[in-house]
Amino acid sequence: MASDTLNHALTMWDVAGELDAAAMESAFLRVLDEAEVLRVNFVDEGEGLRLVPRELGDWRPFFLDLSDAPDPEQAAREALTDLVRRPFDLARDLLFRLGTVKLAADRSLLVIAYHHVIADGFGAGGLLSRRLAEVYTALVQGQDVAQLPHSWDVGSFAAMSTQYLASEKSGEDIEFWRDYLKEALPAAQIPQVVVPEAMHDELTAPMSDADRWAEVAGAIGMSARTLTVPRAEADAWTAAAASMGVWMSTMLTTATAAFLRHRCDLPEFLLSLATGNRAGAAGTTPGLAVNVVPVRIRVPLGATVAELADAIVDETFEVAGHTLCHYSEIQRASGTAPSERGSFGAVVNVIEFVDQLHFGGHPARYSGATTGSFNELSIGVYTDGTADSDLFIRLDAPASLYSRAQLRLIGEDLIAYVRAVVADAGRPIGALDVLGGAERARLLATPDRTLAPGSTIPELFAQQVARDPAAVAIVSGDSAISYRALDERSSRLAAALRRRRIGPETVVAVAMPRSVDLAVALLGVVKAGGAYLPIDPGLPAEKIETRARAAGAQALLVEIATAAQLPADAQLPAIVYEDLRLDNTGDTGEPAPLHPGNALAVTYGCDPADAITGVVVTHRNLARYVLDRHWPQEGPGTVLWHTSAAGDALALELWLPLLRGGQVVVAAQEELDGDALVALRADHRISLAWLPAGVLSAVAAQRPDALVGLSEVWTGADQVPRAALQRIREACPGLSIVNGHGPVDTTALIPARGWAADEQAPDAAAGGLTDGTARYVLGPGLAPVPAGVAGELYVAGPAVARGYAGLPLHTAQRFVACPFGPAGAVMYRTGDRVRWGADGRLEYVGRAGARPRIRGVEVDTGHVEEALSAHPRLAQSLVVVREDGAGQQRLVAYVVPVPGSGAADAGAPDPRAELSHEELSRFAAARVQESLLPSAFVVLDRLPVTAGGRVDRSRLPEPKLPDGRYRAPRNRTEQVLAKLFAEVLELGRVGIDEDFFDLGGNSLRAIRLVGLIRAELKLEVSIRTLFAARTIAGLSERRENLAQSSRPALRRRTKGGAVV
Repeated sequence: MASDTLNHALTMWDVAGELDAAAMESAFLRVLDEAEVLRVNFVDEGEGLRLVPRELGDWRPFFLDLSDAPDPEQAAREALTDLVRRPFDLARDLLFRLGTVKLAADRSLLVIAYHHVIADGFGAGGLLSRRLAEVYTALVQGQDVAQLPHSWDVGSFAAMSTQYLASEKSGEDIEFWRDYLKEALPAAQIPQVVVPEAMHDELTAPMSDADRWAEVAGAIGMSARTLTVPRAEADAWTAAAASMGVWMSTMLTTATAAFLRHRCDLPEFLLSLATGNRAGAAGTTPGLAVNVVPVRIRVPLGATVAELADAIVDETFEVAGHTLCHYSEIQRASGTAPSERGSFGAVVNVIEFVDQLHFGGHPARYSGATTGSFNELSIGVYTDGTADSDLFIRLDAPASLYSRAQLRLIGEDLIAYVRAVVADAGRPIGALDVLGGAERARLLATPDRTLAPGSTIPELFAQQVARDPAAVAIVSGDSAISYRALDERSSRLAAALRRRRIGPETVVAVAMPRSVDLAVALLGVVKAGGAYLPIDPGLPAEKIETRARAAGAQALLVEIATAAQLPADAQLPAIVYEDLRLDNTGDTGEPAPLHPGNALAVTYGCDPADAITGVVVTHRNLARYVLDRHWPQEGPGTVLWHTSAAGDALALELWLPLLRGGQVVVAAQEELDGDALVALRADHRISLAWLPAGVLSAVAAQRPDALVGLSEVWTGADQVPRAALQRIREACPGLSIVNGHGPVDTTALIPARGWAADEQAPDAAAGGLTDGTARYVLGPGLAPVPAGVAGELYVAGPAVARGYAGLPLHTAQRFVACPFGPAGAVMYRTGDRVRWGADGRLEYVGRAGARPRIRGVEVDTGHVEEALSAHPRLAQSLVVVREDGAGQQRLVAYVVPVPGSGAADAGAPDPRAELSHEELSRFAAARVQESLLPSAFVVLDRLPVTAGGRVDRSRLPEPKLPDGRYRAPRNRTEQVLAKLFAEVLELGRVGIDEDFFDLGGNSLRAIRLVGLIRAELKLEVSIRTLFAARTIAGLSERRENLAQSSRPALRRRTKGGAVV
């Protein structure tokens, strides 16, 4: 339970009439005299709390008359808030506050406030409330009060708990839960919900009378909302459940589980179910019996809700016989550490005990205001007890987790999801929509932007030539070329190509190094009407020809050096660039007839992963990009061209400046680093540069000041650590950093945002809206996901390329029909996982399907990388999964230290010497859970990157990992440690090189192990030492540095009685 919450509950009945104060007081006193189980205190005697019965003494109920207040309901809410906020002294106070509130001559509230330690909802809202109504009605009608059929004494009720704890059944239940939860599953915890700032007040305001009373929960540190489902619709839900062959409660639990699968992005998870435990005497006594137990949920996206309901019925039946085992005991049995959030996920509680009550002749409606404190989201479903009652969906959560506005969005989305289930119960779960109406409309809004008329690239270039023909277009080293000269040379090349039958829809492979000549070649192919296919000339000659032929190229344009390496029997005709003599004047001929829909380029990309599919980009695609209103009217200025023409950034580095009147600066072929950037910046006054994530991170580590003077830096291709962004921000306060997201399949990089000089560097965003482009974040069944929830990014509009050259089946897999656009619209499945942020922009999460699994559990390596990047001496980090010698998956962290204190500084120590496994493991352990701690740390000077700027995982060195072979203890210390490891981990044996945490160790088991080591070996071992050493051999090596423990040896101790 969160530290700022009070475990107080409030049950209310809205009575349609005025209650007789004298009769009500007599009813309260009579019923509380019967309810010894509620008249108790809890005294701490050093070994737990002891339950002590007590008398009512001079206690009397309260009576408030607020009928003359300007707003009686508001006055009542304020009074009840104060009532619930006041703490109880468990050892001295009566742990309840009962009374009535008069709101009008014909309306009253019956109020039952209590500490949750003495009663639960069934006890207070069911048994106690029914008895109060029965006694009051008898008193006002002058009838005898019927005797209770069962005693409400505390002894009988407590004895049930004591007898259970002392029974074999208790031990059997603990063993059941230990086995049931041995496979670690994540808890169903809805990620932070995004609330648009403009909608905050609207979403916070009460929606109904029931929701207004929910505001009282704020008094105990909780947020709460009550949403209403009209009775007619609730009847339809009941009918839908019947058609599935299940009860309404089962259908709602199942729909909630499917909803959480989408919202939490978890195919398997733990869900908590509230259980009444009201068998035997507990069913007739208003004490505390309710429990919360975990249930394993697996939601196949191809299953229907009816099929999932059958599976959940089977799962709940499996745990049904073990629900007397208390939640805290289940935590201990599973080795789950108590936390601020619920260990076993959101709680679902379908309340079915509410009955219609009458106080005298006045009907009463159940109107619960607070349900106690939870440390996780709780979803309750109930009616008010009347025959025509609506259905109420109640959401409670610590205010530290969710606000009232956020809970409303969750509740509305849940109701919308149930409606989708009811409307089409036979539809696969993956295809059901998880969004409510308002949020759905907002996230699927079609961009309202007027697109410029369709243009071809030669037309756009001609406009820039006409505007300023003498302006410098491209600079390379000491040479430069003007727009006029570039136009003339490329036109002569186009004429030469047309003479070789190159025209519209004809692919020409271009394998030339980055240079002015390459720009002439690409522009010439386009002017001829063809589509260029850029290929890295550094590839082997066979691969160049293979890639060209795979894209259907009709010719290969190369320089002399590359032509000399081509095989003599090459089937593709080679055109040698130098042989064309483009500096000579000659006839340029008529321009080729082109349409914006014609192919402009076929692009494979420069990374190994891009080598399979060539993307066909059209003139319309690129024109849309360079004409976008994101770009300043005055043009992009001077742009650095340093990546391969085969990469994703060619549109930004070459075409954008050429088609907007800017200047291109060609970088040398060597790898770009901080020193090279400084030199280029000084010589050419560069204003804009594309630096892939790997390059930018390296520059941030080496020379963040290398970016001083630039106006804008674009980055992408991978995630940039927040610490690296902040380092650049501090060195270059005037720099705008933009995350350019967009594979070649969507033509070019999509702009996201610039971070202001006084703004803390956020996580890298992913793409902002460009003219006519729509972006959808969708779940596996193409259903949109809510803001804040990760999904796969789909892009629609004029940015979307035509498809893959010569691969119709692969095109169909990635370029899919868009269900949100006009007929015939297509959207591209990017394979990137993103989520909508609070500012309405996309945040990049990672690649879809890229999360590795260790021992069956998905691992978020990005979370570990972010934690390590916070280390003051680390510039970069990369976490991957590697297999050890025994085939076991382990996390390995590759880290790059911040330079400046190493060998480059004369006499200074190498920073890598300080970055030991122990130091890094200890740092990570304070920020991530045990299962995410890397088994090895590898310190590198820099991370290897591909030509496209992504980290090249294939070039990462192999780490030193345990080979998994069993090594026996070598001395008495290791023998004792091996015995203790095996005992705590419940294994037959443990080798001295086996990692405690990889074998299933967690914080609770670590605490137990440390205590046993202190007792058995008299060594002062700390949890921190265990986290650093991790193995028996590691602890053994440290034994000389461990002080002899002066603590007394632990001994087993048993204590009788019930622990409350």
